[in-house]
Amino acid sequence: MNIPGNFQESHAQVCALIADFRAREPFYLSSEYQEAEARQDFIDKFWIALGWDVRHDREKNPYEQEVKVERGVQVGGGLAQKRADYAFFRGPDYRTARFYCEAKKPSVKIREDRDAHFQTHRYGYGSKSKLSVLFDFQELVIVDCRRKPNIDFALTSAHRSYCYGDFEDEAKFGEIYWLFSREAVVTGKLDAYVAAMPKLKKSGKQKDGKRGGDSQTIDDAFLDDLERYRGDLARMLKNRNAELDGDALTELVQRILDRLVFLRFLEDKLIETEHSVHQFTKAATGQVWPSFLAASRKLDVRYNGVVFKSHPRLDDGSLAVDDADFVAICKELEHERSPYDFNTIPIHILGSIYERFLGTVITTTDKRAKPELKPEVRKAGGVYYTPEYIVRYICEQTVGKLIEGKTPAQVEKMRFADIACGSGSFLLGIFDLLLRHHGRWYAANPDAARKENLAPSTKNKKRRKEFIPAVAEREGLLCLTLEKKRQILLNNIFGVDLDPQAVEVAQLSLYLKLLEDETTASTRDDYLAFHEALLPPLGGNIKRGNSLVGTDMLYGQFEFSSEEERKLCPMDFESAFPQVFAPKWSGADRVKDDADGFHVDVGPEPQREAVDYSERKPVKEAKAKAQPVNGGFDAIVGNPPWGADLKSEALRYLSRKFARVVQRMVDSYIYFTDQVLRLVRPGGIIGYVIPSTVVNQVDTQPIRKVLLDHGVRCVVNLGKDIFTTKVLNTTTLVVAGGGADIDQIVVEVVS
Repeated sequence: MNIPGNFQESHAQVCALIADFRAREPFYLSSEYQEAEARQDFIDKFWIALGWDVRHDREKNPYEQEVKVERGVQVGGGLAQKRADYAFFRGPDYRTARFYCEAKKPSVKIREDRDAHFQTHRYGYGSKSKLSVLFDFQELVIVDCRRKPNIDFALTSAHRSYCYGDFEDEAKFGEIYWLFSREAVVTGKLDAYVAAMPKLKKSGKQKDGKRGGDSQTIDDAFLDDLERYRGDLARMLKNRNAELDGDALTELVQRILDRLVFLRFLEDKLIETEHSVHQFTKAATGQVWPSFLAASRKLDVRYNGVVFKSHPRLDDGSLAVDDADFVAICKELEHERSPYDFNTIPIHILGSIYERFLGTVITTTDKRAKPELKPEVRKAGGVYYTPEYIVRYICEQTVGKLIEGKTPAQVEKMRFADIACGSGSFLLGIFDLLLRHHGRWYAANPDAARKENLAPSTKNKKRRKEFIPAVAEREGLLCLTLEKKRQILLNNIFGVDLDPQAVEVAQLSLYLKLLEDETTASTRDDYLAFHEALLPPLGGNIKRGNSLVGTDMLYGQFEFSSEEERKLCPMDFESAFPQVFAPKWSGADRVKDDADGFHVDVGPEPQREAVDYSERKPVKEAKAKAQPVNGGFDAIVGNPPWGADLKSEALRYLSRKFARVVQRMVDSYIYFTDQVLRLVRPGGIIGYVIPSTVVNQVDTQPIRKVLLDHGVRCVVNLGKDIFTTKVLNTTTLVVAGGGADIDQIVVEVVS
């Protein structure tokens, strides 16, 4: 079947399918005729008739295909299906599906099938696709996915329904064609139709959730649920473990929720088939919590990473837990009734939810525990996470420009960072960009791709003798192997944040992205072949630390208690990321930045003692003596903190360290902007979201001069409305490090 070029040709092809179906209708409606056959004989061809590249005849790069097709997966002798059968995308955004199609065999009466409606509804809701399709060829149901799914009211989500004979009529067929054909999606007709639909009526919230009218988006709904689970878990732990303070509860609750969410993700991806959240709910009375801990230990062996890593208080068995309270949370999260399908929720949406979630911590009294906004979040009026389209734009203008035209071997040597990474939205943007770049290169160079082998990533004895391919063929397409994606993540991506929970969530987000396109077979084969965990340790890449304060602050200048030092968490980038900054200096002598931004000789070996500021030397003189060698990140991107509350000691230190950019205005974004310019290598690029005051206020003249000296590529005025609450006008800056000679361009809008 040829892909049609217009409405009339599409209609003719669908009419031919109708004739074929009608000729043997009794057989097709019998229980003997299976879903896989219906998809091959009719449903695939229907979508091809509507212009979609279902068989990937046009695009061979698996990371830039407009249709993702899932087939049933054999698990434990049976056929398991938790993924949408078809997901349709519009380039260049291949991250978020425009709509889904759930396929059934024709003998299923889909108009009456509550579970099928619920399943289809969840697919669309999770990715913010407003409409999706439930289809067995005999019948087609359009499902309205705007409300929060509820299995008890699943049938009420039906928007329109058709019988296959309706499509012989051009007008009826046109109703489908001008919604779901490739032409309709590309020309914006699907979006226009959705925009014209009647607005949803907001319904009152009920604690039991027994209603079908919740108009919350996936972001707000899942955030509300996470916060409710956090409050329930905190009270559950505090009731039985009175000695736990707010910091301990915040850490414990975060880890428990991360494990449950990550396990649901693995379940819905059909990557993990042995353990499930549902299994915890079926454990014997008194064994629910122990079964969760036992599963965590097994999952740690298989997956590794911070999520299931043994926690000294959580996993030692010393916590007293009420099984009934814990099982209630598990029942809400289990796949069978949960409104969330974690296979279809884009990772960047999960990241934005977690970004807001991290604005709250647990506070305690002697007997009570409750979530509260962090003081700095309360003062700022909320958490402002960067919209995904802004993240994508900045990553494309920085990392994208640097890797353009480069081979995988050349990209392997590059280092990209966000030094105030939060939940990792910019790190996800970088990782996604790198995966797509590699996918394009391998698709264009299949022979070279098949010859590329990776050296073993560990010192495992068995693996020391192995060489792993960078790509593997799946259904005729070259896909990056899990090992190659691990290599990209470890080689290229780095992050820092002061909040330990943010560091944990950033690692979790990157793990989710790493496994996003994996299958039951690919992960099983990798694990069985090499007998090592599927996830790489990210402790060397994503670190907790203070990106502005170095360890020199601790020696001879200020006095801190151990608790104050713990919260300050000073960090030196050279020691935190030696793979990026070493070898740092040529020649025998080392040079160190003092607190005023001068370079000071400190001898041939690092000395952990106070710098003698009487020995200051101008920057140029010091650099002439010891030049940096291959030190620094190739690109740094992000949305640094604005107006962060700084204690007097830190303020005094920072005012001296960043003296070249401080006039009267004291704002953390100015310090971060200067810091990234110091950390990027010559010829590197930064991309930052900062207040527009940087371009027009007298007090920002020093940082403006430093930015212009480095070579501004573009300034983008984003206005006030990119965040959920109106704040200062916002600007995106893209700056070429090292004073590169690039003309300044002012851009007004990014969309």
